[in-house]
Amino acid sequence: MAVNLQTGGPALGPDVLKRIGAAVGAGDYEKASGLAQEEIDRGCVHPVLYNARAMWLERQQRDSEALIDYQRSKSLVPNSPLVLIAMGLCHARLFQYQEAIASFDEAVRLNPLEMSGYNRKAEVLSLIGDFGGAMRSYERAVTLDPRNAESLAGLASIWAQKGDAKKAADYAKRAVLLDPAHATAHAVLAQVDISQRNFSSAEERIRPFLQDPHIIGKGRASLFGVLGDALDGQHRAAEAFEAYTVENTELLRLNALRFAGSMKIADLCDALAAHYKDRSIVTDLDASADSTASSGPQGHVFLLGFYRSGTTLLEQALEAHPRIVTLEEREILGADAERFLTSHAGRSRLDALTGSELQAARNRYWQNVNREGLNVHGKIFVDKHPLNTAKLPLIARLFPDAKILFAVRDPRDVIFSCFRRHFQINAAMYELLTLPGAARLYDAVMRLAVIVREQTPLKFMDCRYENIVDDFEGSMRAICEFIGISYDASMENFSSVVRADNIRSPSASQVKRELYREGVAQWRPYAAQLDVIAPILNRWVDRFGYPAE
Repeated sequence: MAVNLQTGGPALGPDVLKRIGAAVGAGDYEKASGLAQEEIDRGCVHPVLYNARAMWLERQQRDSEALIDYQRSKSLVPNSPLVLIAMGLCHARLFQYQEAIASFDEAVRLNPLEMSGYNRKAEVLSLIGDFGGAMRSYERAVTLDPRNAESLAGLASIWAQKGDAKKAADYAKRAVLLDPAHATAHAVLAQVDISQRNFSSAEERIRPFLQDPHIIGKGRASLFGVLGDALDGQHRAAEAFEAYTVENTELLRLNALRFAGSMKIADLCDALAAHYKDRSIVTDLDASADSTASSGPQGHVFLLGFYRSGTTLLEQALEAHPRIVTLEEREILGADAERFLTSHAGRSRLDALTGSELQAARNRYWQNVNREGLNVHGKIFVDKHPLNTAKLPLIARLFPDAKILFAVRDPRDVIFSCFRRHFQINAAMYELLTLPGAARLYDAVMRLAVIVREQTPLKFMDCRYENIVDDFEGSMRAICEFIGISYDASMENFSSVVRADNIRSPSASQVKRELYREGVAQWRPYAAQLDVIAPILNRWVDRFGYPAE
């Protein structure tokens, strides 16, 4: 028996690597995997064998198994950028984003002139909302090869999400000149058409790609989302809703394994509501004062509510005030929320915290704020995160003297907007991918908010989206008075200085526009589709004083 002198195992059969390479080159990954498996079964060890089997496993959506084979290959050829990139892609599909980035970084270190590592890293950074990092990676790839359509289309997509239609179109057109069939570039150009109200043109641009069997997963979902917006603009509500449903069904499928078995946020809110329904949330106003004194802000505000309720509009308007500093959707309270809110034992611990323990938790919060690089000294600090409403029991215990700006919008507009708008899928967004799931989460969050308002001395101010749109100055004057600061006319120009680079919600492009009423009563053309959740939403429609029809 011929022996592989490097591994000590059997030598590969004659011409096996050539035959595997020919199968891969022909796109017959099943054959390549079969040839590799025959050699592996004989006890042969070679990176090409593991790579061939991994490529077939990937195409069967068996990424965990594929990753193991790529790791075996890496142990034999540790300095192969191609293997590292393949590993990174598996990590990314398994939602192991930091591991994916580490693999791409190592590939780039080994071969800094190869574009693939930069492009793949940029894709993952976009998925986790780090648009600045993604742009830097794409720009590095473009520097290496100005004719790389993938990098140009990636930049176009980011500029579209940031709301800069001109830059998005410029990059997308460059990509299309190089690759006339580049789906991402055409999707961006369709988005630009929609922003310019050329809805039929957007539909015509998108339709051909929906028939391409090679466009799958998130790419296919995104195309249907753009199609939905194009149809919505043409007042074809039933067709638009069907497109949004196809988009969400694909996203549900892609993320099912990721969230299987995890606690739903709606269930967590129910548990918190049950715990605090007949129990006062003990507060310590004197101790709370120490927390802001040590960090230096003049005042502390939480901007809460629910997704798509106008929180991004309000946060950007407040940020325009020279004496206000805002922080947009960072998990500053995440670790302590996990510690104290996600179990009965944790909630009991929170209820029993002493002054020193409370102060330690407050200090952790301000340390996290400082890590974001914000200078809050002498300013009003606004911590904006819509779903921190689910953390209200923790906020009330740690910061009972904080003020709460609570964003309110017609619940029907909120739920429809949540159903049709999402970028990065997280645990909350996953629950919003169906109308019943979105309504259930909204109902659970609102019920918890009502209970906390009744059980604590926290000062709340409802900020109605429709009122802000109709009377911006009057609304902002009232909000400024509530948080203890004088109104500043610079707030009226927020759209011209909006920091879209840092906006993590799907509202980035919208808040760069002047105030408009298009977001009011968007639900009406979809009343028939929303009827299935009307019994849940109507109680909040009535409570918040919106008209029934």
